[in-house]
Order: sequence, then structure tokens, then C-alpha cells
Amino acid sequence: MKEEIRTAGIIAIGNEVLDGLVPDTNSNWIELRLVGLGLQTKRLVSVRDDLYEIGQALAFVRDACDIVITSGGLGPTHDDMTLRAIAKALKRRIVESPEALTIVKRQYQTLFERGIVNSPDITDARIKMAQIPEGSIPLDNRAGGAPGVMIQEEDLVVFCLPGVPSELKFIFEDSIVPWIKERVRWKFHEQVVEFGMHDESMFAPAIDVTMKKHPGVYVKSMPKTYGTSRNLRVWVSMGSENLEEAKRRVGETIKELEKVTGLTAKPVAE
Repeated sequence: MKEEIRTAGIIAIGNEVLDGLVPDTNSNWIELRLVGLGLQTKRLVSVRDDLYEIGQALAFVRDACDIVITSGGLGPTHDDMTLRAIAKALKRRIVESPEALTIVKRQYQTLFERGIVNSPDITDARIKMAQIPEGSIPLDNRAGGAPGVMIQEEDLVVFCLPGVPSELKFIFEDSIVPWIKERVRWKFHEQVVEFGMHDESMFAPAIDVTMKKHPGVYVKSMPKTYGTSRNLRVWVSMGSENLEEAKRRVGETIKELEKVTGLTAKPVAE
């Protein structure tokens, strides 16, 4: 595994996502957390519950990313096949993990005691959630039943998370955030401001001029539908190993935009 990671990819898995039954809020949440941790999300793919499609998605995402995060497909049903697909793509066997089974047993006992499930018995369907790719590491899940999984493959690490948002968020914060913080020196700073101009096409030349004067700083206009606002939101961001430098450079870039346009930037409450 690389000593320092910079890029991440996300694979959202589930027929319910692509059929429009469930909005993919998980990917957006992960993206926001990753950028705050200093990582750039380079690829986002959504695929159905299909062994081949998941494998193809992994090949596409891993080609450009240091880590891959999947969401969905870790449950007890027949169409929860993420781990089988990842194992197949990485040429690994699926094995029953004692550590993962301990998590499953503890969680269903807890859920039973809370009156959420009718029985704490470890059924075949529940055992399925403890079957993970050989050599991988189960990640604790105290918000649901299925453990997350961390799989290391040469210079790549894959994190597989459940699709239920509360479970995904618990595992991400509990296991993935500490892991990333140990390996990322890159810091990220962003600021969203508004300018009193509603025509993006008139503002675009100012962005071009400013970005040439401030290399390394990214400026992106975010217009609303014509006629709905008299202001134009502008996102200014920068990554650096020095957070204070990033803050200073972002501030200087906003001042440059003000100078070029003759307009005053106003902070936007996010």
C-alpha cells in the first residue's frame, strides 16, 4: 500500500439505486467527507447487483484511485453480492471470518434485546454476512448487522460498506477516518462566496484570468436557474500540505476575483 494516498473512487451498488427507488445520498456524503480529509474523489460509478458489473466497476475505478469505497450489497439476501464480486475480481476465495461472525452475533443479540428482531439465532442468512474475501479485515458495525470489510491488494485498498446510511456512516467514521488520517498529509480548504452577477458567461473570463495568476487554486462558478437569483455562487478551493497556505491562497484568489470584476464577494452560509 502507498505510504500516502491522494485519490479515492466510489462504487455505489444496488438495483434499487439505478431503478430510481433509492436516491444515492451515500456517495454525496462520502465525497464531502473525503474532500474534508484531503482526498480527491476521481471516479464515481453506480452499478447493479451483478457479479460481472461490480468487477468491471472495480477495474475502472482502481485504475485511477489509491483507495476504493463501495456502498451496498453486504446484507443477507441473494442479491447482496458485493463481496463475492470483489473476491472474484481479485481472485480470492470467500471464507467465513471468525472476527466477522463475532460482530454479527453480537449485533443480532443486541438487536434482539432491543426488540428490533424476533430472534438472536445465527441463521444461514446471517452467517452469509460473516463470509468475506480471504485475507480481508472485518470492520466493526454497531449500527446494524453486516460488518464492513477492508481488502488490501498490492497498492490498492478497498473498503466495502453497507448501503444503509446509518451503518455506512458509523463504519466510515469508526474505521476509515482514522486509517485515512494516518496516511494523508494533504490538507484541503474551500470557501463559497457570492458575487452580484447572475450571468455565468460574463463571469467566466474573470475566472480564467484569476486562475492563471493563482495556479493551484481551483475556481468554479455554480449558477442557479436563470431568473431565480441575482447572485452567482463561486467555489474557491485548494489542496496543500500546509493548511494555512491553502487558506491564504484561497483568500488571495477571492480578492483577485473582486479586483478583476469590480464586485464584492459575500460569504455563503452552507
